[in-house]
Amino acid sequence: MRVIECDEYGGPEVLHLATRPLPVVLPGTIRLRVRAAGVNPADPKLRQGMFHAVAPFTFPQVLGYDVAGTVESIGPGVTGFAAGDPVFAMLDTLERGAYAEYVLVPAAEAVPIPPGLSFATAAAIPTGGLTGVQMIEEYAQPRPGDTVLITGATGSVGRFAMFAARRRDVRIIAAVRASQRDEAIALGAAETLILGTDGWTGPAFQYVIDTVGGPDVAALCRHIRDDGAIFTAATTPIDPRGLAHTPEFVVVHHDSVRLAQLAQAVAAGELHVPVACCLPLAEAAAAHRLVEAGGNGGKIILEL
Repeated sequence: MRVIECDEYGGPEVLHLATRPLPVVLPGTIRLRVRAAGVNPADPKLRQGMFHAVAPFTFPQVLGYDVAGTVESIGPGVTGFAAGDPVFAMLDTLERGAYAEYVLVPAAEAVPIPPGLSFATAAAIPTGGLTGVQMIEEYAQPRPGDTVLITGATGSVGRFAMFAARRRDVRIIAAVRASQRDEAIALGAAETLILGTDGWTGPAFQYVIDTVGGPDVAALCRHIRDDGAIFTAATTPIDPRGLAHTPEFVVVHHDSVRLAQLAQAVAAGELHVPVACCLPLAEAAAAHRLVEAGGNGGKIILEL
């Protein structure tokens, strides 16, 4: 099968096409014929070696967490799936492997794709969707009426955090770019501020849900209640000096029930997940350049 792999840390140019044997189907797994793989912001950072101290690569390495495709083969003990079923999943965040024609997925972590949902859109959901929802529902757990700041509210994580916060009837303040203000209001923000430009003079935040990091977010975190908390999924750290609370880093985990609920919400039109563009697998380096440049207005997807 074809894969995109890298033999060393470096720029996008280290990504190249290669071939590997088909993965052997194991008990409790399904072999998925990949039709779409999401390119997450963490992928280029992993490729650069940003996390080598805590999660070193074994080379050659195949990147990618988020996959959508059809069931090609079913392992012993697996029920509820048939060959040809459309499914999607988030792969193990330490093993990765989505940039490939076939992947093994634990059957318990594979989720059916609802009718009407494309492979590309399904592949745009898992990591961003679960991270955003878990930040609200598991970490912050805001109560109705709480004031919650969400930074990067229209991004791949932020829009799911917005969705989860809206369902809890909280007052959402969205920190976004100027061009994203209208979209943030449409996603449920009560107010918006332009990150890096606007200060905050309203009531103190109960929670900060951060997807951006850096000094501009740190400045906003000074407006948090004494009984509040700061949760971040950004790889750019928030300087904790002078803050009432130390930011807590959020680590996403598998949750097939939540993933299925998010897919149903997207299929029903309750939540829009934009796909900026789809590129062939062989153009993974170009996909990484787009993600690194930012401002794409949606997910970058590799199609197979």
